[in-house]
Amino acid sequence: MKKDSNYIAAVEKAIAEKYGKETVQDFRNDWDEKREAEYLDQLKQKTKKARKNKRQKPEHLERNCPVCKTYSFSAQDDLYMNRFKCCRQCYIEYITLSPTHEKKWQSGWRPSDAEVKKRMSIRRQK
Repeated sequence: MKKDSNYIAAVEKAIAEKYGKETVQDFRNDWDEKREAEYLDQLKQKTKKARKNKRQKPEHLERNCPVCKTYSFSAQDDLYMNRFKCCRQCYIEYITLSPTHEKKWQSGWRPSDAEVKKRMSIRRQK
C-alpha cells in the first residue's frame, strides 16, 4: 500500500484540531536526558515492586500443618490444607479411618498431642 502524504497530513491535522497538538507530535521531539532519567527510575521502581510482590508468600496458603506442625512444600498438601486444615498425611491418618471421622473433624475434633507424637514417631521410622 502506497502512503499518501497528503492524506496523512490531513488526518494528523484533524486529530490535532480535535485532541490537541501534542497528540500528533512524536514523543521523542521533547525527550531529553532528564526525562530519560525519570523514565528509567520509574521503570526501576516498577520492576523492584513486581519482584517484591513475587517473593511474598500468599496469605491464604499456610505451609505448617496445624495438627502435626510439619512444614510442607507439596502442592498436594495445599488441597488438604484448604479443605481440612491439615496436611495430606494427617488427612490419611486421622480423617480417612472411617466415614464418621470426617464428620467429627468438620465439627472440630482433633487428635490429642500424645496421639500426634505417637504417629509422628511412626512416620519418621518409615
